[in-house]
Formats: sequence, structure tokens, C-alpha cells
Amino acid sequence: MSMEILTRQQIRTQETQARLLEAAEEVFVRDGFQGAQLDGIAAMAGRSKGAVYTHFKNKEDLFLALFEHRTRSYVARLADSVRQCTNQRQRFAAFREFYVGFVRDKAFSILTLEFKLYALRHPESRDRLRRAFETSRATTDDGLFEQMFREYAQVTATDNDLARAALGPIISGLVLESNFEPDVLSEEGLRRILGRIFDALFPPPN
Repeated sequence: MSMEILTRQQIRTQETQARLLEAAEEVFVRDGFQGAQLDGIAAMAGRSKGAVYTHFKNKEDLFLALFEHRTRSYVARLADSVRQCTNQRQRFAAFREFYVGFVRDKAFSILTLEFKLYALRHPESRDRLRRAFETSRATTDDGLFEQMFREYAQVTATDNDLARAALGPIISGLVLESNFEPDVLSEEGLRRILGRIFDALFPPPN
């Protein structure tokens, strides 16, 4: 019986955390870190403000937990996609589609920009911010992708590092700009330009 109660508690805990993270994303993307209020996040999640403090120390803890959660989800999704490939060409194509597909998730691009601004303005949180940022780079720093790019794309190791470092900022900048030029930078337009940028950064062998 005690194990059954514990399991139910764990389920309720996971549900509450999921609701809080979902609500936090909407509020942080809409209002930014400074403008976001825990009362509003709790209300949107259908939970009390006390529930927020049960799961997160403060607003910063919730903000960083959200960024880490979203990043881990993307890393897992990419890894699953690559594992289904049977050769390097397929893995390379899967990563290209993963990259171009970011245009469908404008919230994450805005959240990433907000995270970087927060990191610049709060050096006292440097250690956790660095760990979160390192997690965000795992999509391209994993040994599998390092090997894939080195052997498949026609770039040197140094150029490879530079190209991988440029991927995220390019997406974030274009997605942000699309809010001001939606006709030109539509989802279709963004996919086209990001595909061309990816191909220029990582030219496949002839």
C-alpha cells in the first residue's frame, strides 16, 4: 500500500511540475524573465503559488529548470532520430532536418534569447548558467555528431566548431526578426534560408 501511495504521489508531483513548466514557458516567452510573475505562472498552471515553491526555489530556479527541460527534450529527440538512421548520409540529413525544423518552435528560440540575456545580466549565477548552456550545446557536441561532421562534411575541425557554434544564434536571430517581417520570413521562408545556411556551413561531399 505504501508503495502504491508513493507512486501516486510521484505521479501527482510529475503532473504538477509539467503544468508549472508549461505555464512558465508561456509567461517567460510573453513577459520575459523580469516581467514574469510566479503568481501568474501558478494561476495559469491551475496551482497555488505555494506549489511553485514546493518544486522550485525561486523564479530563477524555475526559469533555468524550464530551459534545461526544453533543451534535454530536444537532445533526446535528435538522438532518437539519428539512431533510426543506418548510414552517415541519413544521419547528416536527419540533423539538417532537425536544425531547419526549429522554425516550428519559435517559443524555444525566444526562450533561448531570454536565457542568454539573463546569463549576461546575472554573473552571480554563472556556474548553473554555464551548465545549462553546455546542455543546450549537447545537440552538436555529442561524440556521434562530432564524428559524423568530421567524416561527412567537407570542413576542417576548426571550421566545424565555428559552424556548430553559429547554428543556434542564427536560428534565434532569424526567428526574432520574423516577428517584424512575417511576410518575408514566413515559416516556409525560414526553412529555405536555414537550409541554405546549413548547406553552406556543412557542405556534403560531392
